[in-house]
Amino acid sequence: MIRWTDLNQAIQSGSLPAVLAALSRGEIRDFPGLRPHQREPWHAFTVQVATIAMLGGKHANFETLKTEDAWLTALLGLTPDYPGGEAWSLVVDDWTKPALLQPPIEAAANKRDYSPCFHAPDGLDLLVTSKNHDLKQERMTNGTEEHWLFALVALQTGDGYAGKYTYGISRMNSGAGSRMFLRVKPDTTFADGFQRDVLELLRIHDKEPDTRSGLVWIKPWDGTQSVSFSSLHPLYIDTCRRIRLSAADGHITGHMATSKCARIEASELKGKTGDPWAPIKPDGSSSITAGAMGFGHRQMAKLLNPKETLRPSLAQVLDADTDKDLVLSVTSLVRGQGKTEGFHTRSIRISKAIRGRLGRPDILLDTMGATAVKRSGEASEMGSRLRRSLIYLYQGAPENIRFDDKSATKKAEPWEQSFNANVDGEFFAEAFWLDMEGARGSHRMEWRKRLAEIARDTFQEAAAQAPRTEVKRIRAQAKARNMLESTLAKYIKEAPDYV
Repeated sequence: MIRWTDLNQAIQSGSLPAVLAALSRGEIRDFPGLRPHQREPWHAFTVQVATIAMLGGKHANFETLKTEDAWLTALLGLTPDYPGGEAWSLVVDDWTKPALLQPPIEAAANKRDYSPCFHAPDGLDLLVTSKNHDLKQERMTNGTEEHWLFALVALQTGDGYAGKYTYGISRMNSGAGSRMFLRVKPDTTFADGFQRDVLELLRIHDKEPDTRSGLVWIKPWDGTQSVSFSSLHPLYIDTCRRIRLSAADGHITGHMATSKCARIEASELKGKTGDPWAPIKPDGSSSITAGAMGFGHRQMAKLLNPKETLRPSLAQVLDADTDKDLVLSVTSLVRGQGKTEGFHTRSIRISKAIRGRLGRPDILLDTMGATAVKRSGEASEMGSRLRRSLIYLYQGAPENIRFDDKSATKKAEPWEQSFNANVDGEFFAEAFWLDMEGARGSHRMEWRKRLAEIARDTFQEAAAQAPRTEVKRIRAQAKARNMLESTLAKYIKEAPDYV
C-alpha cells in the first residue's frame, strides 16, 4: 500500500492504480514516505507510466481515468500477457513472470543466479555510501512495501555504473554520470505537477501513436543481452538491474544478479534519449551531468542560458501555466567514486504577477537566463577579486604578490566558496526580478555594491582566522584589506547602467 496526503492533510493509502486515480482527480498533496532524493524519480515514474497507458488507451485527458478500476484496466492493457497483474505487483513468487520493475527469469533454474543482497529498502536504494559512512545503510529494518517501491524506482531509473557487472541506466551521459531533473512545475501540489506533465507529454506524443513497449521490465533478462533503444517507446522506463523481491513472514528481501551488459544498448547516445526532464548540451552531444558543487548561481546561469543548455520539453513555461505561480526546479543525486557527491536541488519561484508584467511566456526563461548570466558574471568577478586579496593576506602582504602560490590559494578557496554560498542565498531575490523586468534604477550598480558588502564580510571573517603572529597579522590584514577596498571601489565605479 502506498500512502499519500490529501488536500485536507489526511493520510490515505492504496494501490498504484488508486494512486494514479487520486492524482488524476488532483487529490494528492504529497507522499510522506518519500525520501528527498526519491521525489523526482517517483514523479517521473508516475508521469511516464500514466502517459504511456493513456496513449495506449487513446485517452486524451483524465476524464475517464478517475477511478482505481479505470486505471487498473489501463495498466493491464499494457501487459496483456499477464492479465493477473503480475507486472504491476511488488512481489511475485513465480520469477518466470515479471514483477514491478523486476524482469522475469527464463527458467526456474536461473533463480540460482540471484543472491539475497538487501534486507532493508534503504540497502536497495541508489544512494552510494563510502564505507557505510555517508548515510548508514539498512537502517529501515521495518520498511513497508511503499519504502521498497520508492527505493526500487529510484534505483532502477536513476543508478549508474556501480562496479563490474552492475551497469547503469541509459538516461545519463555515462556510467559515472547522474540523471538530472530540470522542470517547471506549479507551486502547489504533487498532483498538479503530475497532471501538467502528463497533459504536455500527451500533446507532444499523441500526434505519432507508438505501439513500442515502454515497460522494460516485462521481458525476460538473463544478463547477457541488451534491449535495442530503437525498440522502445520514447517514454520508456529504465530498469537497469536484475532485481527480484521475495517475501516471507511479512518481511521483504531484495535479491540481485549481475549482468554482462547494460539492459538498454544506448551508450552511444550519451544520455540523449528524449528524457523530458534531461537538459542537453547546446551542441547536442550529450545530456548534462550535475557536479559536486550543486546548483549555485554559476550552474543556474548555465542551465537558464539557451546558448549553454538545451532545456527539455518539461522545463518550459506553457500557455496553460498563465494563471499559476510556478517553480523552476532542478534536482540531481550526484554520484562519485564509491560515494555520493551530494543530493542537490534548487527551486526558484516564478510568480504569476512577474510573468504577467513580462508577457510572452515562451521567452520567460530565456530572459531569466540573460539576467542570470549578467549577475553571475558580476558575482564571479567579485569573487575573483576577493580571492586575490585573500591570497595576498595569506602570503603576509609581501612586496610582490604571487598568484601561483598553491598553499595560499588552497587556504582562500573555502572563503570564496563561502562568498558564493552567500551570493546564492539572495541571487534570485526581488532585485533579480526588477533587473529582469528592466525596472528603473541602476541595478548593476546596486548589485555590485551588495556583492562588495558580501566580499567585505567574508574577508573580515577570513582575516580573523588568518594564522599569523600578531604584528605580522595586523600588518597583513591592513594591507590586504586596503587592496580589497581599492579593487572593490574600482569595480563598482566601472559599473554601467543597463536599464
